[in-house]
Amino acid sequence: MKMLSRAQASVTEEIQRQFPQLQQIRELAGDGGLQGMAISVFDHWLEDESEWHLLDCYEGAERERRNRLFAQHWGALYDLTPLYTVRYRGRWPAKAKLVIKRYNDKAGYLRQCSYSDYGVPAQFIIMPELGCIYAAGWDDTNILYYRDAALAAPVLKLATEAGLHCLPQQF
Repeated sequence: MKMLSRAQASVTEEIQRQFPQLQQIRELAGDGGLQGMAISVFDHWLEDESEWHLLDCYEGAERERRNRLFAQHWGALYDLTPLYTVRYRGRWPAKAKLVIKRYNDKAGYLRQCSYSDYGVPAQFIIMPELGCIYAAGWDDTNILYYRDAALAAPVLKLATEAGLHCLPQQF
C-alpha cells in the first residue's frame, strides 16, 4: 500500500479554501492569522539559558521516552481523523507548487513521523475535519494551528493523554 496518495480534487479545493495561509505556515513565514498552541515534551517554555541543554537530546533513555510520547500521539491522530500533508512539485522556487496528499498507510506515516537526528523533522499535517494544521518542530515542540478551539480540543486531549504538554502561544 502506498503511504501517500494525491488528494481528490474536491478535497484539495476545500483544504485550500479552508486554509488559504497553508503555504505561509508550511514555509514558516507566519501563522496566517490562526491561533496556535505548542505541544511539547516540556511542561513550560525554555526561556532561561540554564535550560537550553534540555534541547540537546539525541540518544539514550530520554530520547527513547520522548520518541514514545510523540509516536503515541501521532498514532492517535491517525486513528482520529483523515490526515493530509503537502509536497512541492515543479522546479524550485519559480514553478514549485503545493500538492496535497493523503496518508493511507499508518505504519509508513508513523515511520515518517519518527525522530531522526539526521535532520529537522518535516512532518506537516493538515486535519480539515478539525480545522487544524500541525507542524513538527526540531526541538521536541510541535505547533498546532487552528481557528476554533473547540474543534482543536480532541488533538490537545490526545496530546495530554500521550503525556505531552500543551503550552499557550508564545511564538
